[in-house]
Amino acid sequence: MRLLSLVVLMTAVAGLCPAAVPAAISDPAQSVDELFKPVAGGKSPGASVAILRDGQIAFMKAYGMADVEKGVPNSPATIFRLASVTKTFTAIAVLQLVESGKLKLDDKLSKYVPDFPNSEKIQISQLLGHTAGVPDFVSLEEAGRKGLEFAPGTRINYSNNGYHLLGKVIEKVSGQPWDAYLQQHVFTPLGMLHTGYDRTPSLAGRATPYAAGADGAYAAIPLPDAREADSAGGMYSTVEDMARWAQALPLGNLLRPETLELASTPGTLPDGRRTAYGYGWMTSTFRGLREVGHGGDITGYNTFVARYPDEKLTVIVLENVGMRPAGPLPDAGNLAHRIAEIWLAGRLQNAEARPNFAVSPSALDSYAGHFKLDAPDPVIQAMGRFLTFVRDGDRLVAEVNGQKVPLDASSETVFQALGSPAVLTFIAGNGGKSPEVVVTLMGLREFHAFRAEP
Repeated sequence: MRLLSLVVLMTAVAGLCPAAVPAAISDPAQSVDELFKPVAGGKSPGASVAILRDGQIAFMKAYGMADVEKGVPNSPATIFRLASVTKTFTAIAVLQLVESGKLKLDDKLSKYVPDFPNSEKIQISQLLGHTAGVPDFVSLEEAGRKGLEFAPGTRINYSNNGYHLLGKVIEKVSGQPWDAYLQQHVFTPLGMLHTGYDRTPSLAGRATPYAAGADGAYAAIPLPDAREADSAGGMYSTVEDMARWAQALPLGNLLRPETLELASTPGTLPDGRRTAYGYGWMTSTFRGLREVGHGGDITGYNTFVARYPDEKLTVIVLENVGMRPAGPLPDAGNLAHRIAEIWLAGRLQNAEARPNFAVSPSALDSYAGHFKLDAPDPVIQAMGRFLTFVRDGDRLVAEVNGQKVPLDASSETVFQALGSPAVLTFIAGNGGKSPEVVVTLMGLREFHAFRAEP
């Protein structure tokens, strides 16, 4: 999953936080149909959707076209690339091997992949939870050359390369290619006949990938090679198959209930902070409800699975359109949450009120200034090299890429822009200017910016 596309600093997440709790909806299916009006008419790509309630399929339908040029509509049997939703399957394979006693969560990576630099410092559990410090945004080989970004277990940084390494662990322990293991232990037992590793450009039934042009209209794009994504993002599936998988999860058919719960629980760092990731699952709350999910974004496709275990609801959205640039159809995560609002209407809490912690003027003055971001190049390109903060009366304002955005304080040191997935934590100085600000993105990536002025 190209997580960066979801976490550009100060980008509002539109449509996810209505102001009030909606009343129960008499015809939720019709309300879901309304969400897909932007791709009605047979001239746009779209999505397939599955909704499970109490272990049963409550809704399954497709919208828009799998191939606009050929006039082929999407259907529940249409094949989409899953992108980083693949990680949930890779994690299941690893946890199955743990349950069978073939490996342990606290095993060192060096036991299975000894040629990866610093593998003796990394635990399997840290790879699963993105706290191993393995660099992302580069090839696995280059990640090894760059060295670890931090001491394993001390921070979180979402890493596709960490899941590439888990694929190698699966292969070493099972004696099979990672996808062959999944075929034998997950896909075949569940009857997932149209799910696998996307190795070939000629896959019957696959939706054509599309991207929005400058005018907002969608255009077909060349099918990108998914092989390099492998165990981090290289799978394909249909909503029919994904519904079978979602039904099997709570039944204990793939993992013991206690193992699934462990995988669905956020990690804890040594300083007591909770991460937003378990083992193969993003963990959060949505309108007061516990959410366990995962998104995926690969050129021409984007996907989202949202599980609400306490409500026994699962929403699956697979799209054959890319997330960037934005087009008429909202991204899969946005739609999954809107669908959850429809199906859980009357059970949701009001949107969280804006924090209004009163920060002392002296603290605001200590945070003002220019900070240089220490992050990989793709993050710098999206957020800019420098972050500037200025005091405006009784609040702090961020200046990022030419935009001024007021920040809301939730404590003396923690700030966030309304609707933004970025949390800014200022490190207090010794009676003077703050020397550092920590930028945490969705609880999944963490970067540091250091004061860059005399």
